[in-house]
Amino acid sequence: MSSDGSLLRFFNSEYFTLEHLLYYLHKREEPGIRSFLVNKLYTFPLEDISFYIPQLMNLIIERQDSEDLERFFLESSIKSHDFAIKFYWFLNGALNDEIPNKQDKLERISHDLEMVIVNATLPKQSNSTETPHLFPLDLEESEIEKFSRKSIRNDYFNYQQKSIGLLCKISVALLTIPLEQRNEKLKNWLSGMDSWLKETKQKYHDGIYSDYAKRIFRGIFIPFKFVENPDKEISQVVKIISEESCCFCTKARVPYKLLMETVEMSEIEPTMTDRIQIETNGVNITVDQEVEEIDVSQVDKMVNKENERFQGFEDYAEEVQKTEREGNSVVEDSENNVNNSSAPDSPWGESWSELSKRIKNNSSFGQYNSWKLRAIIVKGLDDLRQEYLAMQFIKKLKLIFDEAHLSIFLRPYDILVVSHNMGMIEFMPDTLSIHAIKKNSKNYSSLLDFYLTTWSNNFEEAQKNFIDSLAGYSLLCYILNIKDRHNGNILIDGAGHIIHIDFGFLFTNSPGGNINFETAPFKLTKEMIELMGGMDSEMFRYYKCLLIQGFLELRKHVDKLEILISMMAPGRKLPCFRDFDRAVHEFRERFHLSKTDEKCIALIDSLVYNAANNWRTNRYDAFQRYSNGIL
Repeated sequence: MSSDGSLLRFFNSEYFTLEHLLYYLHKREEPGIRSFLVNKLYTFPLEDISFYIPQLMNLIIERQDSEDLERFFLESSIKSHDFAIKFYWFLNGALNDEIPNKQDKLERISHDLEMVIVNATLPKQSNSTETPHLFPLDLEESEIEKFSRKSIRNDYFNYQQKSIGLLCKISVALLTIPLEQRNEKLKNWLSGMDSWLKETKQKYHDGIYSDYAKRIFRGIFIPFKFVENPDKEISQVVKIISEESCCFCTKARVPYKLLMETVEMSEIEPTMTDRIQIETNGVNITVDQEVEEIDVSQVDKMVNKENERFQGFEDYAEEVQKTEREGNSVVEDSENNVNNSSAPDSPWGESWSELSKRIKNNSSFGQYNSWKLRAIIVKGLDDLRQEYLAMQFIKKLKLIFDEAHLSIFLRPYDILVVSHNMGMIEFMPDTLSIHAIKKNSKNYSSLLDFYLTTWSNNFEEAQKNFIDSLAGYSLLCYILNIKDRHNGNILIDGAGHIIHIDFGFLFTNSPGGNINFETAPFKLTKEMIELMGGMDSEMFRYYKCLLIQGFLELRKHVDKLEILISMMAPGRKLPCFRDFDRAVHEFRERFHLSKTDEKCIALIDSLVYNAANNWRTNRYDAFQRYSNGIL
């Protein structure tokens, strides 16, 4: 009793964090304490809780008495459409997993969530107040228009789901297209998508719709939090740039880069004195801003013609997905980043800032103050839930390093899990894989030579950026036991940082049927050592110093990190948890919590020694070169 009293005092103290709440919510079985903790969830920002949707949803799935947590998720979905959509997608992913004895429960929650999104009220409750809008926009509307809010919520939810679903299905359908025709086919299909966006926008600009409907149907809301520009405003996709989009090279799947223009939903249309363009396929009509004065008959005719072709694609994509579900196997393979543009003065081709300026100058939306060029990678037939888990760790490690003021670099990127086999990933501009650099650079000899040539005027800065990032990803790879670290999965950005991508193998799974061929704690090749000046150099000592500082700091936060794994028990459907108990045990063991700081310094020395020019690392790179052409 005294123990519980002390615990309740801690729960109510200023030192009680969201991570503490999750830990006790996961560990404690007493209904009273768990109910108290769920109520405590309401006091934390929904944006912070959204980070832990997979872990909290797993609690809902695994526990019989999860009604209070279900209610929290449903009520939070009324408050935030961003939260609702992310939860809805993770939920549908779990539904497709067909977990024994859980289907009825998941179907009920999914149905309730759909009703919440549309009706903005909990199941079996009537909405005694006005139905709120999906998005918090301060726009005038008549009393009559307030009655149409549920209809608008339903229309926009369906529009959003169909749009994002079609973008993912394009990736699926491209798999059946011959390699040399894929980019052309992609651009045709995306052009059809863009036409559909325009048609929808025009439909809701009709005078019968409220200003609110006109505003939200200006574009699609895709709930990305772009790391480089973490806007808290709600951005909507107003244009798809089909000509700048492209497919990536892979044997098993066809992910593609999608470029799009976004504006903030809160920004009003340009002023009355401005001019806007209504773009159609092959026709640009410049008109005054007042949409009701536009003669849209010619626009509608051309858009409808395009949509006939686009509808044919939609049916085709459905057929492709049906075939895949019925058992056509897809061989796993790694993706290689490719660069589709070239410029004589930069390995990365046209810079992102130059590309943005060029597109904005030619855009009918360029007059918006909030205009931004965005890019994502759309992936079909790919389960991104494990990738999402790895990114949770990257974000947490970065936060820990930043709060400790350590000069260790990690580059998170946002991931959207759309279903059990579809998703989207934030594209990182001005990056190239080491493989692409070796393949495309004339007379490539070594990383050192590449850095000296590319950053001839600021080599020391680029070298330090390399080391800061190498330290970050060395610690990440060691802590998570990440494998498959070939040169197609390691990028270099325009400042010289390395960035790891594609986390298909971590914790307890490894390539080749889990043969665990890569035994090094992290990748530290001869080229990397040479770039740092050799193992006896001052910069190499700086690298080891960062490893020691970072590792000692991470040891202070083991419980906070472990909860990301332990709350996923029993680890269904994630390959990295094929042996869940071992994954948790070995994760904690890698921190060597019983060792003193002095012994941890010796541990880092041994890890570096084992990783440096490791024979197995070199042989794995050779295997990738011979079997997959990855340099």
